[in-house]
Amino acid sequence: MTSHIWIGGAPAKAKVETVSIPTDVEAGQIVSFTIGNKTLEVTLTGTTQAAVVSELVAAWNASTEPELAEITASAGVDSNGDADGTIDLTSDTAGKPFAVTVAIGSGNNEKQVVTLGGTAATGGAFTLTFNSETTTTISYNASAATVQSALEGLASYSSGDFTVTGDAGGPWTVEFTGTLAGINVSLMTINTSGLTGAVNEVQTISSPNNPTGGTFTLSFRGETTGNIAYNASAATIQSSLESLSTIPTSSVSCSGGTLPGTDVAVTFQGALAETDVELLVVNSENLTGVNGTVTETTAGGSALAEKCNYYWTFDGTWTEGGSGTLSPYSTTYDEIVGNLNYVADGKIDVFSWAYYGVGGVINDGIKIDGGATLYYSAIGAFDEDEPFTISLFFKSTQTSTGSKYVFSKGDPGSYTPDYYLLYDSSTGYFTFAYQKSGGFHSVTTTIAAPTNAWHHVLCVYDPDNSTIKISVDGAAFESTTGLTIGSTTASTVKRLRFGIGGGSYINANGFIDCLGIFPSALSLSEGNDLYNSGNGQDYPFAASGTNEVQTLSLTGSPTSGSVILSFQGESVEVPYNATASEVEGYLESLSSIGIGNVNVTSGAWPGTDIVVEFIGAFAILDVELIEIDTSSLIMKTAETTKGVTAPTGTVATTVTPLTQSTTTPNSGPNNWDVAANWDSNSVPASSDIAYISDSDIDILYGLDQSAVTLAELHVESTFTGSIGLPRKNTDGTSSYSEYREQYLKIGATELFIGEKNGDGSDRIKINLGSVQTTALIVDSGDSPDGNTPPILLLGSHASNVINVNRGFLGIAYYPTETATVATIRQAFIDDATDDTTVYCGAGTTLTNIIKSGGELTLNSNTTSLEQTAGTTNIYDGAHTVLNVLAGTLNYNSTGTLSAVNLSGDAVLTFDQDRRPKDVTIINKFSDDSEIYDESGSIASPVIDLENCGDLSTLHMGKDFKLTFGATT
Repeated sequence: MTSHIWIGGAPAKAKVETVSIPTDVEAGQIVSFTIGNKTLEVTLTGTTQAAVVSELVAAWNASTEPELAEITASAGVDSNGDADGTIDLTSDTAGKPFAVTVAIGSGNNEKQVVTLGGTAATGGAFTLTFNSETTTTISYNASAATVQSALEGLASYSSGDFTVTGDAGGPWTVEFTGTLAGINVSLMTINTSGLTGAVNEVQTISSPNNPTGGTFTLSFRGETTGNIAYNASAATIQSSLESLSTIPTSSVSCSGGTLPGTDVAVTFQGALAETDVELLVVNSENLTGVNGTVTETTAGGSALAEKCNYYWTFDGTWTEGGSGTLSPYSTTYDEIVGNLNYVADGKIDVFSWAYYGVGGVINDGIKIDGGATLYYSAIGAFDEDEPFTISLFFKSTQTSTGSKYVFSKGDPGSYTPDYYLLYDSSTGYFTFAYQKSGGFHSVTTTIAAPTNAWHHVLCVYDPDNSTIKISVDGAAFESTTGLTIGSTTASTVKRLRFGIGGGSYINANGFIDCLGIFPSALSLSEGNDLYNSGNGQDYPFAASGTNEVQTLSLTGSPTSGSVILSFQGESVEVPYNATASEVEGYLESLSSIGIGNVNVTSGAWPGTDIVVEFIGAFAILDVELIEIDTSSLIMKTAETTKGVTAPTGTVATTVTPLTQSTTTPNSGPNNWDVAANWDSNSVPASSDIAYISDSDIDILYGLDQSAVTLAELHVESTFTGSIGLPRKNTDGTSSYSEYREQYLKIGATELFIGEKNGDGSDRIKINLGSVQTTALIVDSGDSPDGNTPPILLLGSHASNVINVNRGFLGIAYYPTETATVATIRQAFIDDATDDTTVYCGAGTTLTNIIKSGGELTLNSNTTSLEQTAGTTNIYDGAHTVLNVLAGTLNYNSTGTLSAVNLSGDAVLTFDQDRRPKDVTIINKFSDDSEIYDESGSIASPVIDLENCGDLSTLHMGKDFKLTFGATT
């Protein structure tokens, strides 16, 4: 037996942990560094050992986790200073240890995954080779146990060296265990030549509706055969296909009979065997027997429609700040761009169209652009030598009085326009003004044109006659000859501006519904007929005219298949026997037609023609002919059997073990396990005596001494340092939950705390483990925070005894902690009220408590308690017998209290907790003892009076039952 005295102060050395990176590490693997409950995961991108080392070092040092920030990573080198494929992790603070685990993947044993790839195998077997030894054959659908058995059958290995998991047929994960555990092993190889499952592609050529003559061709990978007769034999078709350079010699075999009565099967073989090849493409347009024709029964159109270049209709889908398109009648699309504001009535508010919105030449299109200054809208920049007509529906919503521009030629803000149209909201009149020889002239309507109503306005310009004609709701304004066209301001001379936007010059706010542009000078009578169906019609020319009608015929009596109908570049497949309503649905599914734009009657095919009338958006238009393709009715190809490649197999490493070692162990002045910190220059061993005294040097590290059982451990009051670590580490700039050992783990037959005189320690954390201990606590230091006990004990032996004479003790104080104590003796030295404080957490297993002073808090079950002084607070647990001879006991638990024996001047209180309580019986042995349950929390109180009878000491909140155990 040797005695040791703690002196501390050993030189500090920084811990270095070295991690070896394997040479076969692969990109995509995940390396995890774990410290406590924090993990740094790095998905590798490097493909070499050196690249991975560099990548991991950079990732570690870039981490902001406080646990990792205490450690620096660096690339390891050998004795010559050359990189050796390792990573050194070094503590930034000498003497402060760390604990880190490193893994690639999900474990430290190598794992390899065996996968049967490509096409799923349908039979056969494969073999695995490991370190030059090959397994017996393994069935394609083997279970994991079967694969494991085959590997364990290798000559150099045995049971336990491989652990295989996975479903029957794979993939199978092979973990190298037993003698191969933790070793970076070589990659297994797989031989799949014995697996079966390959299939040759078969395609069928058929003539479902029996052509009567002509020829067809077949194409494969961009090459096309010569003409093949409609009644060719299988041998003829094979010869034609083999003439293609894309089909190598002997790569197809044709079987069957002679077309059209018998289908021909084309099997791809040779160079094209076991391959999912492209479908043969048949062109049967030169075959006869089934024909489809489209004829224009009635040509659509109207005189005004032919003259309209562009029209713009609002479809209700534009939103504020959006843009739309001008719909062309006979030329290409152009754009309308500006702030187009949707309003509740479904029209376009052009208030925010802007100044300097100028587009291209009128005959090439029209563009409305947004600008920076919100004055008014501009349409066009057109040639004054060409005629034009503009037609629009608009609605003014101006609230200010006076005349405002509806539109003008030129800029009304900087000079007098060539001509303009004004609207006066106070009178409801329109005024047309224009320049001509001799001055500026104006004409005013006499019709009522109320605000907030829709109006149809026409502007017709005829340069040949030097006239400009205006019509508002059918009322005409007309200049005589001699109209002056032109301006001294070149930048604005060609702009026609609509004054229904906002601004300081033209602010008659309003909306546009539809707009038509005609590159000709219409007559006013023609123009007034543009919208003859009323306001908001969204249609820019007369309803008069004829709708296009086309007739679709199908001849040749087909009995199966489909035709292809196409319109404006879009196609749809339609059954050969479709009805009129079905054809209408198919045509309306094309975006080039749309719902409501065709009316289909007559039919059904093939016996009756289908009649298509173009309506809606195509009404009175001369539209393109629908195209009909009947080639698939006559001849077609189909994939009878998909080609399938041969099964393959792969083996890939998913987990590679890492070698991790402590190159330099931690050492320092705060380590229990450093010999230099003890006066004996040796660390205490079993049966020794250890004294912690006369020192302020903390014992913080090397705390796991669970293999040691001391005869005696003395922690004297002359020791003012700390034993153990706090739950929260606050050493750095950021705190974290402590992951190192927090308790000194050591067995001690006898434990003494607080001997001699001194301030004592404010943190003593000892875990006695499974060793039976008798502890004596004669004093303690102060609480470190005013709440936490300075002495915290754990231990699991069923016969532990703790004696407390003075001081503040916590047993299993923190959540999830556990401790077992057979007997607690709580006494006092000077003050029976305050000398001792003992807190027993919920994880404490207690048997007997003998208490003659101090304050005791219980949160778990007890068998017996005897109190002769002080206060006991019970918050949880069931309790068999409480003997209270003096002092106060506050019972706040809902656990069953079997019996309480009160004597002397003891006080039993149930009023601190209003929850219902289960108390079997209270035995009262003295008149001076008192019971308080004024809240009535005891379910059925029974009080047995033993040689006492003063009922005034019973402070009960409801009826109770009295029994008498002896004469009172």
